[in-house]
Order: sequence, then structure tokens, then C-alpha cells
Amino acid sequence: VNFPMVSGVPHGWTQGAGGALWHAMIWTTTPWTLPANVAIAVHPELTYAGVQYTEPATARTVATILAADLVAKVMALRGVTEFAEIGRCEQQMHECRKSASHTSVALAALARSQENILTATEQAPALGTKSWGRRFTVTKYLPRDPKYGRDDDGLTATLMAADPASRIVAVDPTLIPYGSRVWIEGLGWFQAQDCGGAIKGLRLDVLTATQQDAMAFGKQSRFAIVVPTDA
Repeated sequence: VNFPMVSGVPHGWTQGAGGALWHAMIWTTTPWTLPANVAIAVHPELTYAGVQYTEPATARTVATILAADLVAKVMALRGVTEFAEIGRCEQQMHECRKSASHTSVALAALARSQENILTATEQAPALGTKSWGRRFTVTKYLPRDPKYGRDDDGLTATLMAADPASRIVAVDPTLIPYGSRVWIEGLGWFQAQDCGGAIKGLRLDVLTATQQDAMAFGKQSRFAIVVPTDA
């Protein structure tokens, strides 16, 4: 996982990387804990390298910091044949840490979300290698509404009964396959069984029973974990 760095990039690296945003590359075996991450652990005696390369899948220029001894191996695994080392951090990784002014805010967010993260982990102890997480814009919708027009039949896109008790979420099926399980921060687990004209990209629409609940929830930014059916 490449975490974006908002500060702490070693002096002189930004210009050398051609303006690409810097990231710190980490490895994890517990992807469902990603929304709780507020810091990156480094070894004080290891050497870390800043590397710039072009991502083969997207042709996007990437600048990332990772262990110097692993650069060649990681580039080979990603199918990168050409890359440039911008610089190295040797026993001075404090330069790569986030600003201390963000610490209290991050810890407060961690405390608020920890219970939800642990609940999700207990319900899905093995999420598989194809699971992924991202921050989504989340709204709520009703099973029936005259504004749905000819689609106001009480059924989802997969022909399930639009019952809020079934914990259904509408997704963009080009991004999240029908049948996937979706964990939404603060709301829990849902099944992707519906879509919507406005639900494109990083949007989720949770089925609810009342207009009051939908209006009170409004539009919120929440972290979500997607578990495809073949994960």
C-alpha cells in the first residue's frame, strides 16, 4: 500500500521527483485495519530510498519511499523496468514522519473508530487478497419512491426485494461487483445488490426504511472495505 505523505519529505526530494506526490510504501497482512492507521513504523538502523517510477498499469508517475534493499525486488514485482533513485534516508527517518501537529487529531480519530474496526475484523477474520478499502461518499435511499418512475417496483437491480432488513447497499457495479460484501465505517456490513443513476465511482447508497433517516444522514464521507465474491 502506498500511503500519501502530506509533510516530512526530505529536503530537495520534491524537486528531484519532478513534482510527483511522495508516498511511503508499506506491507500489511491485515487490510481491514487500514482505516485505523495513523503512523508508519520504520527501523532506525535501516536505509530507506526515495524512488520515482512509472506505474505500468496506469502510466502514472509515482514517487515512493521504501527500504533500499528491497527496491530492485519491488520494482521487478510491479513490472517496472526503469526507475530512478532520488535519494536515501540513513538513520534519520524522523525527517519522514508526519508533522507533530497532526498527532492529536489522528489519535482522536483512531479512538473513535477503533471499536468499529475491531467489530469488522471479528466478523471477517479472513478477507482475502482481493479485498480493498477506500474512502467513499455515502448516502441513504428508500425502497420505494415515486421519483424512481418505472423502476419503482420494490426490487433491486439483482431482483432482490428491496428490504432494509437485508442490509443492501447500492454500488457502481463497474467498480464493485454485485454480491460483494461492503463494510462501511460506523454502519457495519452490507451486501452489494443494487445500483443507481447517481451512484458512480466512489459512491455508496445504503437502503433505509424511512425518509427521516435518509435526510438525517445526508451525505457523508466514510471509509469502506470491499470484499468481492471471489476474495
